[in-house]
Amino acid sequence: MPSKEILVLGEGDKEIIDFLEKVRAANGLRVQLGKDVFSVTISSESVSDKGREFLTKGGRTDR
Repeated sequence: MPSKEILVLGEGDKEIIDFLEKVRAANGLRVQLGKDVFSVTISSESVSDKGREFLTKGGRTDR
């Protein structure tokens, strides 16, 4: 199920941005965190400004 939350990354999120770039370049990664192993994939998504506003603020949009 896709996430309903959109996180907006900024200049202070360089480590996260670098990680996502590695995932994209490798077309997915397996990440070990302690005893847990996670499969990480990434895909691009196009969202219009109106759609982004709806997703981040919720509720109906004026048509």
